[in-house]
Formats: sequence, C-alpha cells, structure tokens
Amino acid sequence: MKTIKIGIALLVLALNASAQKKGFKIEGHAPSAKEGTKVYIDYQSADKSIQDSAVVKNGRFLFTGNVDEPNYSRMVFDHDNQGKYWVANLGDRLFFYLGNENYKINIKDSLYKAKITGAPLQAAFQSYLDEIGGDFMPLIDAARNTLANAQQKPGVTDADIKALVDSFENKFENRRLKEIEFAKNNPTSIFAIDALTDAANKHPLSELEPIFLSLTDEVRERRGGKALDTRILADKRIKIGNTAPTFAQADTSGNLVNLADYRGKYVLIDFWASWCKPCRAENPNLKKAYEKHKDKLVVIGVSLDDTQTKDAWIAAIHKDDLPWIHVSDLKGWNNDVALMYGVRGVPQNYLIDGDGKILAFNLRDERLHTVLDEVFDGKTPSSD
Repeated sequence: MKTIKIGIALLVLALNASAQKKGFKIEGHAPSAKEGTKVYIDYQSADKSIQDSAVVKNGRFLFTGNVDEPNYSRMVFDHDNQGKYWVANLGDRLFFYLGNENYKINIKDSLYKAKITGAPLQAAFQSYLDEIGGDFMPLIDAARNTLANAQQKPGVTDADIKALVDSFENKFENRRLKEIEFAKNNPTSIFAIDALTDAANKHPLSELEPIFLSLTDEVRERRGGKALDTRILADKRIKIGNTAPTFAQADTSGNLVNLADYRGKYVLIDFWASWCKPCRAENPNLKKAYEKHKDKLVVIGVSLDDTQTKDAWIAAIHKDDLPWIHVSDLKGWNNDVALMYGVRGVPQNYLIDGDGKILAFNLRDERLHTVLDEVFDGKTPSSD
C-alpha cells in the first residue's frame, strides 16, 4: 500500500505543477552523430490530435506546446530520416505522459532506452506502470518480436506458436487484473481511468462500472472518464431490438446530417476510417450491397479520421467511389457517434429499421448480403 500512496502524492504534485505553468517544454539531447535527425511527437489537446516535429541541431531538439489535460503521448526518433509513416509504429519510440511541465530527455543510443527527468507527472506515471507490470506498447512490441522470431525458426509448429500467444495473453491478463486492483485502491488517481479503459477491452463493463463509479468526480470528468462513461452506457443500450441513439454530425461540406431525418427508412451506420485497411478492403463489398438495395437503404459512413487526416478521408471517399452519405467530427477514436455506439474497432456497422430499432450489427462479407436480403424480403435477420 506504501507504493500506491507514494504514487498519489507524486500525482498531486504533478497536477499542481501542471496548473501553475502555461505549457510544456521538452528539451532533448542526442549524440553528435544524430545531427539533422527528425523527431516526431503525437499528443491530444482539447479533443484534437496534435502532431509536431523537430530536428536535432547542435545535439539538441525542442518541443513546446500546451495540453488541456495530461495524456498518454508518443515520441518517435527517426534515425535514418525515413519519414514518420515508416517509423511511427515500428521505429524507435518512447511513450510517456505529457502535461504542462518541463521534460528533459537524454538520448545515448536510442529514444526507447532514454530516461525522462524533470517532470513529476512522468515520475508518477512510471510508479503506476511499476505497480501494474509495465507499459502496454512496449509489451506489445516484445510480443510481436518474439512471435516473429519464433516463426523463422526451423521446425516450429502451430502448437509452439499457440503456446507463445497464450503465454503473452496470460501476461496481459495479469496486467489487466493489476489495473483493476489499482483503480479500486486509487480513486483519486488520473491513471485509474487508463487502467479501467484498458481492462475493459477484455473484462465486462458491467464488472468495471461499480469501480468506475467509485472514482472521484474530478477523475471521472476527465476526457478519458467521459469516454468510458459513454462506453458503459453504450454497452447497456446498443443491443438488437433497442432504439438506436440519434445523432447529428457534419458531412464533408460541413452540413449537418441528422439520423432522425431518416426515420421510416432502413439505415446502415458504417464506422470506418481512411487509414483502416480492413475497412478499405470491405468497401467494394459494401458498395455492391448498396447498389442492390439503394432504393430502400440509406448508408451513413461515420469516419474515425481526425483533423490531421481530413484530406485523406475525403480522398478515400473519392478513390473508393463511395456514393453514400459521409460524416465525421474529425476527433479520431473520440468521435462522438463512435463513443455513443461503443465502437472499439473498425470496420463496424449497425443496421437500423424504419422505427429506429437496431436489427443487426457487424455485417461483413456474405453476411451483409444475407441479412439485407432477408430484411427486404420481410424476414427476421438470421443470427451469426
């Protein structure tokens, strides 16, 4: 319990410091051999995804900015200046908690191994990670690399690979159990929301809701807390036979599209994004279904693109030749409609009847055609 109390004390200091300063400053130091190397950072502020970059000059690089509340962020060190696209997900990365504080990062051989100093919030975050068994993304990287190496070994069997996958899943589940315990014991910690949000990917929301409700109002009112609250509500109401929540969101021209305006018609709400490869691969199948039933069916595509990928979203609509309605609030995974419907992955869709009732969901491949044919033949959609 002593460790947990120390973590809370550090967090209080961090929040006080964050409130007293007007922004963050990240001062980085890198070896002379890395002169001219580009560094990237991604974070959130006021529901917007922010991307920034800097260049190592005279052994230093600098980021400044402001966040409306502390949030989990990513920095990428592009050793060979390949471009962010190539290194953002597999390159030399550092994940940390960004608040309006002063950070110092000293890189010797890699950003991944660098230590962050000077920021009480990051120190509190590290204490939290030590409590639950480490940061999620480095654990994912380790699992991916271990599996990739195992698959290259001669004589490896499917059973061997399954055993490895199971061993990592056990590690992740142990981590989730520690996250739940942390949230129970630390109702004032901002990291309790992160803990419950991750645990909710495998544990029932009904199990986690009492713990969420035990957190302080200040914690639950944070952006992540509101998102989790919306997700819990969606878990209760987004069910076949229930009335689908109405919404209004802007199309590509800025005009509001209101779901309520389509009452009396069958509507397929399709959640996707320009960067989602499975979504793009499914688009021709959806287009085929739309062309067959467009006299009876309205399709509303809800994109999880953000302000940084707005142009890519519009380009994808044209490239894939998608003739239906398209909307987005450009908040990425925090899209209001996606949160309202409890969307945690894309592609995802919901079929709604003329009375606004949810008929079916997650319709892809041949099942999309089967269900639509059944509905328009006056039959009850078959289950999976």
